Amino acid sequence: MLLVLFGKVVYSTDAAGEPISQELPVPDVPPGEYGLVFVKMFLTLIALILLMAGSFWFLRRLVRTRGNRSYGEQKINVLEKRMISPKSMLFLVEVEGQKILLAESQHEIRRLQNWPQESENWKETTDGSFNAP
Repeated sequence: MLLVLFGKVVYSTDAAGEPISQELPVPDVPPGEYGLVFVKMFLTLIALILLMAGSFWFLRRLVRTRGNRSYGEQKINVLEKRMISPKSMLFLVEVEGQKILLAESQHEIRRLQNWPQESENWKETTDGSFNAP
């Protein structure tokens, strides 16, 4: 199609500054072949779209499973996280039944509070702390 619009190619100029061009042969496509060319182009477009969708699915699955490489029962669970400031967060983490409150800042991670494992002897109060009976 572009060959029909731009049928001449300029290679250089002569001594007078006039462009030296050469006519390009334009391939003749029989009138019945346009449908076949369109079908090939359409199938190529569908193949490219399927390839892009498959790549997107594969990358999304790879990123999602990359963080969860642990197999079996997880012993560390992040129960809740809260942002205190743009550079610091609080994490409530449970490790084998024991709850730990961690503070993360730009420079360090610090343990703020521990709660013992929940048992029959400990009861949780309304403010979230544990009291012995």
